[in-house]
Amino acid sequence: MTNKNVLLLAHDGEDFYKARIPFAKFLKERGYHVSVMVPHDEYTARIQQEGFYVQNSSLQRDNTNPLALIKTIFEVRRFARSNQIGLVHSFKFVPNLINSFSGILSHQKVVLHIAGLGIAFANTGPKYKFLKLVQQILFLIQFLRANLVIIQNPDDYNDFLFKESFRDKIKVVKGSGVDITKFSPVPRMHDTSRITFLCTTRLIWEKGIKELTEAFETLPEHLKANLQLLIIGEPDNKNPRTVTPEFIQRFQNNTFIRFLGKQSNIAEMLNSSDVFILPSYYREGIPRSILEALSSGLPIITTKVPGCNLTVIQGENGYLIEPRSVTAIRNAVEQMLSRQSEWKSMGASSRNLAVTEFSEETVFSQIVKLYNS
Repeated sequence: MTNKNVLLLAHDGEDFYKARIPFAKFLKERGYHVSVMVPHDEYTARIQQEGFYVQNSSLQRDNTNPLALIKTIFEVRRFARSNQIGLVHSFKFVPNLINSFSGILSHQKVVLHIAGLGIAFANTGPKYKFLKLVQQILFLIQFLRANLVIIQNPDDYNDFLFKESFRDKIKVVKGSGVDITKFSPVPRMHDTSRITFLCTTRLIWEKGIKELTEAFETLPEHLKANLQLLIIGEPDNKNPRTVTPEFIQRFQNNTFIRFLGKQSNIAEMLNSSDVFILPSYYREGIPRSILEALSSGLPIITTKVPGCNLTVIQGENGYLIEPRSVTAIRNAVEQMLSRQSEWKSMGASSRNLAVTEFSEETVFSQIVKLYNS
């Protein structure tokens, strides 16, 4: 790639700051001139403080007004032309749609990054079947203009229409990368008399929150005595499938199952926990929360859904279970508790998986290689 002017396009400043800044820095260190386009919010200044030029767009994550989308398409087009952008790399569905349309009759390379397929692909009701079809058609339109489509797990490929026609464009890069220095195992310094299962996630129902709490509530009483489930995360109020405040309120005085809300010290929380659990049936890319837990050297319990299924070697570093099943969660927890003497070796296996397959260096290098292919 001779023109090293890159524009990174996203629909949420906070998400970009937390998930994409390491990649932007990686590009910059390798001689790319990186600009960022996100909606204006409190994270604009933070991204600028990291050394990147930020162009604010009209795009908002929860705004599906066609006029706003069209306006953003022309904003991207103008910025790319006036700044001689050689490649526009967008993240998630709506930015990908904007990127593909803004790239029509232009010379820049269009890179679409699909970090999971979302709710429509996780449910089977008539409404979701219709939304899935609409999304598949829009994916097809995007792919016609794209030069490169990055997906995070091979299962997603099977859900695209006319996928064989785009086989050369669609490439798998597993996950978004994890900082294996920030998230690293430390000797357990916490109270070993109480075992902690930790879940960190966006609080939407498809993450298995209801099933998770029910599974722990129905554990045998003798196991509950020295056990706790901590859930970190907040409701996603821009998502119609958000976990309700009323549901969380049920656990306000519960000392066994605790919702901790949004936390900034995730690495420390992982290092003071024993097992990570995420019973998601959302159509993930690969959940960042699991990658952080792997890198921190924790045994994992998660589901056999696309993305999650790449993070566990069954029985070696954890358990893969059937999604949507309270019984499967409860059985896996009981199995995990019966293997406490093996948690250290299971954690070492998790750490090895993170280092060899999911580190930022590995993932980012693969993306840059694809830029130049």
